[in-house]
Amino acid sequence: MKLKHTLLIVTALITLGTSSAITPQPAAATTVKAKKIKSYPKNMRGTWYYYDTYTKKLDKEVFTKKTAKFYVGKKKVGYTKLHAYVKHDPDTNDKAILKKTARWVYADDTTTVNGIIWLNIRGWNQGMGDGEYYNVATFDDNEVLTSASGAKIWVDHHAYRTPELAKALKNKHYQYFSYQK
Repeated sequence: MKLKHTLLIVTALITLGTSSAITPQPAAATTVKAKKIKSYPKNMRGTWYYYDTYTKKLDKEVFTKKTAKFYVGKKKVGYTKLHAYVKHDPDTNDKAILKKTARWVYADDTTTVNGIIWLNIRGWNQGMGDGEYYNVATFDDNEVLTSASGAKIWVDHHAYRTPELAKALKNKHYQYFSYQK
């Protein structure tokens, strides 16, 4: 559980868009192989809010061109920096390399499930695990950032552009996404 929470905090946010009918639409990342992505797509940049059902707090994620910052309530709890993938040894024991790359992430691959295009983000030195999956869609004229994880790409949370939307839609489930029961 701690590993999953850590992955949520240390993974970055990139997605490909879909419409409210879940018809895949190209986003900035679709014309580039996932491992060549060097910055977050413009539609992902800015502040996203979501209600954490575990902490019962409104949390936020802030994305710039290359960084993602994560907050629990108003407290900053972590950040990551997106890098284009280059071949490396994720199992290195070199302390200098591990220190330098501790907060690095990269776009590993894209996958489509139920017509939803997901971008998979992994920690630079992550050797095992599924990473974190991200998607952006528009539902009822609201941009929705969805974060998911696990082998079946289960939704962790939906995030919105305003705190008010995040509170109002905190329990919202959208068609075609998979949710843990």
